[in-house]
Amino acid sequence: MPKEKKRLSKNARAALKLLNESKLLAATKAAQDAKTANEFKPSEALPKPSAANKLRPEKKRG
Repeated sequence: MPKEKKRLSKNARAALKLLNESKLLAATKAAQDAKTANEFKPSEALPKPSAANKLRPEKKRG
């Protein structure tokens, strides 16, 4: 006959829960870091417009 598994105590269950949460937190944090590291690196240099930046003309009011 197989032995029955012992039930975990409250402290053991709390510790197991904390451990699982910290693993999940570490995994999501690593994924976030990988994402943000790529955000700041431009893939290509954007071409600058050849024309000068012109101000918009003021509209007549009233």
